[in-house]
Amino acid sequence: MTTNPPLKIALAHGMADAREAIHAALVLSRYEDIWMCRTGAELIATSLEHEPDLIITGVDLPDMDGPSALIEISQTLTIPAIVVTWQRSLELVQRSLEDHVMAYLLEPVKPEEIVPTIFLVIRRFEQLKELEAENQSLKQALSDRKVIERAKGFLMKQHGLDEEAAYKQLRRQATDNRIRMVEAAQQVLSDDQPPDE
Repeated sequence: MTTNPPLKIALAHGMADAREAIHAALVLSRYEDIWMCRTGAELIATSLEHEPDLIITGVDLPDMDGPSALIEISQTLTIPAIVVTWQRSLELVQRSLEDHVMAYLLEPVKPEEIVPTIFLVIRRFEQLKELEAENQSLKQALSDRKVIERAKGFLMKQHGLDEEAAYKQLRRQATDNRIRMVEAAQQVLSDDQPPDE
């Protein structure tokens, strides 16, 4: 049997026998770094303290429902989650799938479903993080572009340069000072500001 990638897992379920059965299925699947939680409050505290790689929670916990605990955790940490549910609870889980839950398992959980579901959730979470990073990178590139365009405009106005000459001057300033173009542009724009009185 191949060893699964090591994951820290927070596991919560309101029923001890179901919690133990899921824990046994995880151990059988070679996941061993598991924190067991009985309540939503315990799941929240454990997750905030230990920052697990994955949360698995039942819907009905003694003090709150599992998706509500996940929402509270998500205010501080972004952690992929699987909800374990009976068919009758599926509507609640489907509503929470949009933001906080990446998959669900139907009770009773079959051990052979654990590994593929965890693999799917972790992969989807990685893809989401990649998209968020790409989106942030695009936002930064657009912001940098605006600063560079403003600096070019300033150079064109102040020194009577055309656009290409202004761009070359910015690029030369960046090269000479071993800084990025946007930093050179920021320097040009800061030189445009009147000194403090």
